[in-house]
Amino acid sequence: MDIFCKRCHAPIKATEVNLDTSVAKCLACNAVFDFRDQLSEPVKKSRTPVETPKGMDFRVTAEGFELVRKWFSKKVLGLLVFCVFWDGFMAVWFGIAIHEKQWMMAAFGTIHALVGLGLSYTLVCGFINRTHIQVSFRNITIAHRPLPWPGNKSVSVGEIKQLFSKEKIHRNKNGTSYTYELRYLDHRGKDNKLLAGLESAKQALYIEQELEDTLRIKDKPVEGELAR
Repeated sequence: MDIFCKRCHAPIKATEVNLDTSVAKCLACNAVFDFRDQLSEPVKKSRTPVETPKGMDFRVTAEGFELVRKWFSKKVLGLLVFCVFWDGFMAVWFGIAIHEKQWMMAAFGTIHALVGLGLSYTLVCGFINRTHIQVSFRNITIAHRPLPWPGNKSVSVGEIKQLFSKEKIHRNKNGTSYTYELRYLDHRGKDNKLLAGLESAKQALYIEQELEDTLRIKDKPVEGELAR
């Protein structure tokens, strides 16, 4: 059996395990911990299969498969209403500033105008963008298109030891919102982000499920992961 560090999840060498005291030391982060809870883990029930969520398509390719996630949702409509009011207000603001030759007023509105441009770009992406997750037995490739967006990447399948999904909480003056991430542990035990910004737990769990099934990664519990 394998023993893993409770702090950084790195595998523990046999030379750093004391069977008499049930204490182990991690050479990666110097943590010392009791590993008795890892000796008799309860039998894990198989997880309930997750059906294809709304807004996602599964496509078979020559090298594996591709998952395509549409960005459009009710949140995009809410952003549309906000952008109409914000951009309209800024248009009136600059119209008055230019007509009255109030250049300080125009300069003051520049930052707010840039915010409006950013929100408007996000809005357009919400209407037309899709996330393409291409999976083969060599790589997992994430691409957001047709409009550029951060987060494009390609990860070698050989780097991935375990996949898991996680909830991310966002708090601001308007309240609390949630997004979901797909993450993976590499063979050094490092936690890495694979895909972020998913709108529902079902989307994250479905992608995790399909990747694990195709890449033959045995599902194992990870601290802090989403329950399924």
